[in-house]
Amino acid sequence: MSKQLILPRVDKEGKCYISYSQINTWKKSKREYIRQYFFGESGPAALKPYGDFGTKVGEALENNNFEEFTEKEQEFLKTVTRYDEFEREISLEMDGFYVKGYIDSNTLSYKKKGNKKVEVVEKILDYKTGEIEKRRAEYESDDYIQIAIYAAAIKQDTGSLPKECSVVLIQRDGNAFSGEELTLGDEYATIKKKVDTKVVKKVLTYVQETAEEISSLYEVFLKLNK
Repeated sequence: MSKQLILPRVDKEGKCYISYSQINTWKKSKREYIRQYFFGESGPAALKPYGDFGTKVGEALENNNFEEFTEKEQEFLKTVTRYDEFEREISLEMDGFYVKGYIDSNTLSYKKKGNKKVEVVEKILDYKTGEIEKRRAEYESDDYIQIAIYAAAIKQDTGSLPKECSVVLIQRDGNAFSGEELTLGDEYATIKKKVDTKVVKKVLTYVQETAEEISSLYEVFLKLNK
């Protein structure tokens, strides 16, 4: 095992971790990553309404409570796929750090293995909100790796990859940049992702390399800012 990486986020036990949102920010803009995670500045204010809206939708689905939405939106949300468990925390052990995250929803059952009862997670999904026509290609792309990271964590926990991994892209209308209210549309798209051993291996290699890049730069940052 390599040396312990030095990353901006550390848990109560002093172990460094990274999240998918960090990985995605690093990929899109190293400058933005440094601004947020090295200097501790907040993310772009213009994006906050979108994040807040997505959180609101996710919490409504988790709690089966849609009272903050219009009657039409409530009826629509009741049709969105939901599984047995919500917000399952994952802690995927890597080399010198771990990946922390939460699976939006997953199936959950148990089977006997010898004298033990072990968890079985056959399906996992990730909720996203956005304009389906514009965002579908993003989540169909192999560049979208969040669900593969979560699948790898499930294998680490249970011994098996989920049989089905999906993104549920929920139609969101309105433009917060123009001051418009964000609302729900009346459709969602289920985008199934192929996640097998080969895909997981490739994704975990990328995550490891990304974390090592961040760690190297962060060490320099800390030395320069003593």
